[in-house]
Amino acid sequence: MKPIIFITSVLLLNTMMNVAQAAACPTIGQVMAAATTVTNTGVIFKKPIVANQWVRVGGLTLTAPNSTLYDTNIKVATAFANHLNGVHPNNDFGATALSGWNSGVLQGSKVTFTSVDNASPSSLVVSASSKDITPTIATSSQIIGNGITLSTLLQNNTVCVGSAGNWQGQEYHKTPSGALDNLIDYHQGKTSTTDPIAAVGSWSINSSNNTVNYTYHGGLTYTDTVYDNGNGTYTFCDTNGNTTTASAIKLGQVGC
Repeated sequence: MKPIIFITSVLLLNTMMNVAQAAACPTIGQVMAAATTVTNTGVIFKKPIVANQWVRVGGLTLTAPNSTLYDTNIKVATAFANHLNGVHPNNDFGATALSGWNSGVLQGSKVTFTSVDNASPSSLVVSASSKDITPTIATSSQIIGNGITLSTLLQNNTVCVGSAGNWQGQEYHKTPSGALDNLIDYHQGKTSTTDPIAAVGSWSINSSNNTVNYTYHGGLTYTDTVYDNGNGTYTFCDTNGNTTTASAIKLGQVGC
């Protein structure tokens, strides 16, 4: 999904095809009739670490330079949150990085690690300089995809891309799939005299390969696979691997 620019009399609008170029297509959670069960790997940090003690998760190794910097388990957990596979963090991790995993946000003293290639939780190696400070792994199952179809997800609903005050796309997927000018952006709303609701192109579902096709005014076309992220957001991934995250999909033709 690449940037598409529509010029109105007052502003420049992006459609929902606004790309996060560095992102990759998800490996799980495709929106289709069958739901997907994902096992989350939560690492619980239960102890502080003092000078020269270390904790390692998935190859990422934190070493305490003194006895005060990581003097609570929450501080240790915080240090391990929000890291990407293969990216070397700063500070007290030395030259180490996560190998095969991404880490998520902090939840109390727990950080969830997600495999980049759908590896099992048992593949995540956790260790420490002493047994008493070694974190524990707590797995949990999460159903994503919800067993819905693309038509159920999109037809007669509005796909929201962006955030309040900075909506890049508020595209209503009018029924039927495949009709002319059935993709309608809310823009500044029904009552706007400068940038009202307007058709921006057409959309259709390809049932043979479970993708959604977009054709915009001007001729730009995209074919996307849609993934349920399990948190109310959805990832649209095109055939070139570019991704766009829909922050919400709302019922009916509405503003986001």
